[in-house]
Amino acid sequence: MTDARIPPLPAAERTEDQQRLLDQGGSEMHIFTTLVRHTRLYDAFSRFAGRLLRRSGLPEQVRETLILRTAYLCRAEYEWVQHVRIATGIGMPATVIEAAGAERPAAPDEHTALLVRAADQLVRDHDLDDMTWSALREHYDDQQLIELCMLVGNYAMIAGVLKSLRVQLEDGQSAPNW
Repeated sequence: MTDARIPPLPAAERTEDQQRLLDQGGSEMHIFTTLVRHTRLYDAFSRFAGRLLRRSGLPEQVRETLILRTAYLCRAEYEWVQHVRIATGIGMPATVIEAAGAERPAAPDEHTALLVRAADQLVRDHDLDDMTWSALREHYDDQQLIELCMLVGNYAMIAGVLKSLRVQLEDGQSAPNW
């Protein structure tokens, strides 16, 4: 990856508001220390993205499967690396992670295959075909279906932002071998 187009904001250069926002999120990760340069937008974004990530109505492994597949499809290295760490931390099977990051996924079960198919359609077409919708409807209620669509859309947007800004991986992290 090339140099960051907008580098993370060093602690010594932050306003009180910027530092407060970062402290609320509890992280000095490059995504946050870069985006906090736009304080008002970061404030709104962090509340929305935090809701999807930390207070999701979807099961953790469902959420991470969708995020990983979206990151892979968008070739968003930063997202991929961070969420492989999260997925591993919640005990997601390696076979699910591998399926999310494969050109031709060999999903270990039907439900993972459904989630991969849903993410593929939402990223590619910004829509779900009737067959995929019906299959998802068997597992998820209205709120979860709305969240599933918003989750994939949000992470596709984040992928574009991080790639465009050239946000760098954290120290010690390696890019995926795609």
